[in-house]
Amino acid sequence: MAVKPSRGRRLREAWQGRLDSLRAQVADIENTPGLSLLCLLGAATGGLCGLVILALHTAIHTLQGPLFETFGGRTFVDSSVAFRVAVPILGAVLLGVIVERLFKSAEHGIVHIIERLVYYQGYLPLKAAAAEFTMSVLALTTGQSVGREGVAAHTGAATGSWLGRRLDLPNNSVRTLVGCGAAAGIAASFNTPLAAVIFAMEVVMMEYTIAGFAPIILAAVTGSLVTFTLTDVHPRLMADYSGFATVELPYLAFVGAILGVAGAGFTRLCGALVPWMGRIRISLRIALAGVVTALLAIVYPQVMGLGFDTVNASLAGDFTITMALGIGLAKLLATSFATAAAMPGGVILPTFVIGSALGSALGALGAMLLPGHANDAGLYALLGIGAMMGAVLQAPLSALVVILELSGQTGLVLPGMLVVIAALVVSRRIAVSDSLFRLLLRRRGLDYRNDPISQYLRRASVISAMNRRFRIVERRITRGALDEILENNIDWLLIRRRDGRASLMRPGDVARFLSNAENADLTEVDLMEIPGQRADAYPIHVRASLQEAFDQIERNEADALIVERTGGSNRTITYGVLTRETIDGSYRP
Repeated sequence: MAVKPSRGRRLREAWQGRLDSLRAQVADIENTPGLSLLCLLGAATGGLCGLVILALHTAIHTLQGPLFETFGGRTFVDSSVAFRVAVPILGAVLLGVIVERLFKSAEHGIVHIIERLVYYQGYLPLKAAAAEFTMSVLALTTGQSVGREGVAAHTGAATGSWLGRRLDLPNNSVRTLVGCGAAAGIAASFNTPLAAVIFAMEVVMMEYTIAGFAPIILAAVTGSLVTFTLTDVHPRLMADYSGFATVELPYLAFVGAILGVAGAGFTRLCGALVPWMGRIRISLRIALAGVVTALLAIVYPQVMGLGFDTVNASLAGDFTITMALGIGLAKLLATSFATAAAMPGGVILPTFVIGSALGSALGALGAMLLPGHANDAGLYALLGIGAMMGAVLQAPLSALVVILELSGQTGLVLPGMLVVIAALVVSRRIAVSDSLFRLLLRRRGLDYRNDPISQYLRRASVISAMNRRFRIVERRITRGALDEILENNIDWLLIRRRDGRASLMRPGDVARFLSNAENADLTEVDLMEIPGQRADAYPIHVRASLQEAFDQIERNEADALIVERTGGSNRTITYGVLTRETIDGSYRP
């Protein structure tokens, strides 16, 4: 007599079945139900990320307030020389010791997100995110030459990864939520939701898809809404310019080319410093970056801190040509050392400072070359921001949209496109790299397959491609039980083995064996002994993407995979069968 399962177990099984159904819908984000659910999760990720950015902003100001009150000055720029030298050096030494002793490594920022997307299926440990949050607060408080968008994107991506793992979602859905978190972090940090969306697709995800855009847009919107009413979280750039004349277009192309050279120089300098600094222990290289910043700050204090005041001064044309050039080059040098030393923080905001300063200098130079025309410092400083960002990150659309969102001026579309593309082309020719992030990945011995097939396989889940028409059978089975199974419309017989793998047989092979007159009297059948073709199958987790499945089949030279997961009481739940032919057919017409 069969034992009736308890009410609690029935409820758990019903709940598990409902969750599996929802996960299957989310796995196929090309369909409306899955996309709708993922949009809701993206919005939730953005809201959580906005709260993290508020915490970051509060922590920095809480620590910086007493620091300035004790030693005088309101900002790093108007502080004493002794203050500007002591604070970054002491801060970098403390930061290096903490990173080396407590965290052992410095895994953070956009490069870490991309690495985790490519090699770890979007799994970002909360410990690494918490470590970067803490270390970035210390770095930004002590005026290191880094930005806050690195920690914003990292904590946002980790939030999306945590939510996806918490709900046990398929890896392709977790990947999208990581992109949602990165976009929300940047949007909440700068109040540039559209630029954040394009940045996430262009730089982090490195692909454009309609299904990916929708949840990432919602994440960026909700992330911005959380910090929208607090204007001091993301100060607005104050640009006031009168437009440009057609005669300036050749000079604008020249400005873009010069900024492309600067962007390429920054990228190549970082690439040259990384292997050299890699031979130095973490604490010493972070301390060295702090010393470089301190020495440069003696003459150019604008290299310290976030730099919004410096950007606004460049937009207003407050600097002379020599001062603006000095600030731009000093910031470039300080940020190169900070980036190569793996200083917690980001590089986007420093490119704003570099680009605006060099753009302002070139604008002032143009006023002398084209009197009466090129005389608007705000125009060239704004375009310098986009050109430098586009050249360093190789993200032209993100750079152009950043110009438009920060300025609120649609009249910048034409000159912005010209300057950004000129900078992009020159930078690619000199730096021979897709972006600074791609170069840093290569310096770690990593690379990013981003061909169309890999893009598709990463977006698709094994759930959406697997065959559910199978039956699990024992190796030795009675003739009656086998006849009953063969009456069902199935494609595979799955025979479990003791080594965790399985063998697959086609029901047709078994039916032909049984139809032979010589086997009419058999009462038990050994499925591993009868004639027939068998496929050697390896297990793969139900959360896996088709890229993981493809890699596992290639690595093990397997014929097929068994999609499964381990449930309660170590009970294995099997969901379907995935063959090499099915994976090949998913991207080959």
